Amino acid sequence: MKSRLLIPLACLLLLLASTPASAVSSASEPLSQAEAMRRLSFMIGAWAGTGWTILPSGTRQEFLQTEWIRYQAGDLVISVEGQGRDKADPRTIVDSALAVINYNDVTGKYRWEAFSRGFVTTVEPVVGDHRFEWSLQTPTFTTRYTLTFTDSAWHEIGETSVDGGQSWRQNFQMDLRRLY
Repeated sequence: MKSRLLIPLACLLLLLASTPASAVSSASEPLSQAEAMRRLSFMIGAWAGTGWTILPSGTRQEFLQTEWIRYQAGDLVISVEGQGRDKADPRTIVDSALAVINYNDVTGKYRWEAFSRGFVTTVEPVVGDHRFEWSLQTPTFTTRYTLTFTDSAWHEIGETSVDGGQSWRQNFQMDLRRLY
């Protein structure tokens, strides 16, 4: 009886060993790192434009923004470097930030790690078709940033919720054009 089972099992193992891995993989498996990072190619480039934010004091501050987004580390990491300057006095830098995006093909999740004003934010962003969203939760509020892209434009809004996401108040907007 054992020998009757061993022969078909050996044939199956031989067949699987000779089949290319791509033919065995399932559509439900996570993307590879390279595939996942290519899904974000719509972000790559240099961008410039204007924006506004509501400061903690309630004052609206307008700014000029420049963003440089590029592949790094063998195209498996994307760096996002941004600099905002006061629209009334462009010599004054009002924000400087750096973020990195990577993808873990074991967990099947992206990671967004941002550095700004002495703070570090690490979250799992939501990636869609020409869309990128990330949120930051604290005990008292949630802030989310939604970025949408076309071939030549980047539109981003920031919103805050103090009621667990039942209602949102916009406190940030940025509209950029692709330079290259």
